[in-house]
Amino acid sequence: MTVAQTDPGLRFWLHYVDGCGGVTESGADGTLIMLPSLMAAEFELPDELVVTADPDVAHEDGAVLLTTGHPVLTRAADAVLTDGDVGIDMVAAPAGPAPDTDTLQDAIREQVPVDHGRIDVVGLPTRVDRPILRVGALVTYTVSAEEYYQERLECWVDAISGLPLRPDDASRLARAARADGPATAPASIVNTATGALVHVHHILNTAAEQRRGMLSAQASRAHQRELAHARSYYDDALQSLERRRATADASRAALLAARAASTQDECARRLLEIDEKYQAQHEIRPYRLHVVLVPGWRVPVDIRRGARRYPFAFDWLAPLSTYAAERCPRCHAGAPLLASKTCLGCQACLASSPA
Repeated sequence: MTVAQTDPGLRFWLHYVDGCGGVTESGADGTLIMLPSLMAAEFELPDELVVTADPDVAHEDGAVLLTTGHPVLTRAADAVLTDGDVGIDMVAAPAGPAPDTDTLQDAIREQVPVDHGRIDVVGLPTRVDRPILRVGALVTYTVSAEEYYQERLECWVDAISGLPLRPDDASRLARAARADGPATAPASIVNTATGALVHVHHILNTAAEQRRGMLSAQASRAHQRELAHARSYYDDALQSLERRRATADASRAALLAARAASTQDECARRLLEIDEKYQAQHEIRPYRLHVVLVPGWRVPVDIRRGARRYPFAFDWLAPLSTYAAERCPRCHAGAPLLASKTCLGCQACLASSPA
């Protein structure tokens, strides 16, 4: 495996050049790149150059050393983030028919247990495309005035329920074959996806806050050391002023008392400056929003409790061989369903509702 294939910075640059209409050709001593004239002028590069991520090759053969942190890569990354990556993606539809009723019924009974009830499939499945949101974001963590970090976050969220996909399901969808031709979606699906963005923001922000807390804990030792040093310095200064005031005459003692008061104010300001210096923050900058249409079948069911039947429907996702998660129809929580004598809900909302 060549260095160009393993170095993430150079690999990103080569993909970026390909996307902008350039030509790349890998060789033993680097990668030959031919840039479009406008792109070469934008990045202040020649139309033709050889790039490498190997310092020895760059030193001996005169190739451009292009690795993570190079200004060219930074500018290209900023351009990608500014333009964004937005679109509709269609997973290839299954070739065969829907699974038989027994398979669908066994799967939903195993996946969605219902206390004191039972789920029965009561009709034929109908073909649907379930919208899933794939969102990527660059998160910048600032843990002090001199320290900041950047990380990439990605989440896959069911646009209808607003619930996150399991990591293994997200990985399988990312690898799933895509349908041929441009993908389109009706306005209703686009509106549904737009409404789910509030759930996406909550998921990303929660993950960023947890990560920020871990980074802040690492910086807290430096924070405490700087606070302790400042307190020690001002304590010594105040003690010195107090000793001098104790032996001074009345007029001199008044001046020293005023200086002590100003020193205390200065100490408070300095401690506040140190706290602000180590005030952790994070900024989420989305760069990808894909509406991934996942083919499947909508399966009508009855959730039964004795003689009572509560009609419902679940979407069987063909590429994942599983049902999409659904929220409670009463309180919209992502919790297991419970069929009571009077209604269908989850355990939490039925426990709090009057009989």
